[in-house]
Formats: sequence, structure tokens, C-alpha cells
Amino acid sequence: SYSKGALSAERTQQLEELGFVWDRFTAEWDDNLARLVQYKEGNGDCLVRHHYETEGGAKLGIWVSRQRTAYSKGALSLERTQQLEELGFVWAATA
Repeated sequence: SYSKGALSAERTQQLEELGFVWDRFTAEWDDNLARLVQYKEGNGDCLVRHHYETEGGAKLGIWVSRQRTAYSKGALSLERTQQLEELGFVWAATA
């Protein structure tokens, strides 16, 4: 298996070319970050209301709230913190 290093490089490459996701949590975070970028493009800020859902049904407002909570607890990685700050993310907002 991939996580144990037993998957051949060729098989790994084949799966990656098909868009295989190795870490769904990272993929979900990246998807939500992309949704936040779209939100900002349409609204001019990252102040997403808590109950806001995208047209596709993604609960972006809850995700944004969770990022603020993780940040306040020191549980958000530096990389993710920087990605959000580059967008103009407001940590203390009560959207």
C-alpha cells in the first residue's frame, strides 16, 4: 500500500494521473480554501456568515469558523495561516 511504501512508483504515478487523493483532509482543506477565494472574488472580503453555504452545498461559513477556532488554539499550521492571511482573512471577525 502507498502509506507503507509498498506501492510501486509506476502505480503511484498512474493513480496520481487519474487524480487520486492520498490525503482527503488536505484535499478538503484545499477545496475549501478555493471556495473562500471564490467567495472573496464575489464579495470583496473573507467575512463569511456562519451559516453560509455555497451553491454546491459546501458549508463554507462553518469551515471559516473552524479555521478561526483552530488559529486561536494554536492548532492551525503556519502554512495554512499564511495562506489565509494572504487572502485578507480576518481572525477576530464575527461574521
